[in-house]
Amino acid sequence: MKKLIVLIGSLLFGLILMNVYTDSGIMARDGLEINTSYIKNSKELVADMTVSGYTHKKKTLEMKTTLKEKNTISIDQTGSESEYIVIDSTGGKVFSEKIKGDTIRSFESISGGIIKIVLNSGNHDAVIRINEDEMNRAEP
Repeated sequence: MKKLIVLIGSLLFGLILMNVYTDSGIMARDGLEINTSYIKNSKELVADMTVSGYTHKKKTLEMKTTLKEKNTISIDQTGSESEYIVIDSTGGKVFSEKIKGDTIRSFESISGGIIKIVLNSGNHDAVIRINEDEMNRAEP
């Protein structure tokens, strides 16, 4: 009987420890700050985004934006590697690359689209700009 009580107590202690160190626990919260600038006259189309902070596990961010025939994405980032995926309005993937550090990439697309940013666990500090020379950003 004593062994059974010790076994049950050990299991409960183990479950409590697992809860503290997993996604549902207090200690496993992400600390990401995400800021977006929108295209003028829009409340959902993003011109640029900044991401700063720490994530404990892989996290995907999405931003709707305008795309055109020829596009440029400018990425200034430090910290962990991130994957950038551009999907056009038909759902086709037009660009996908894992990036660590600063870069500028050009790609062709049809209008409209989504940019997915897959953040690996770790520290992130990034500024992402889409067609920055041509976008009319809304005033902050």
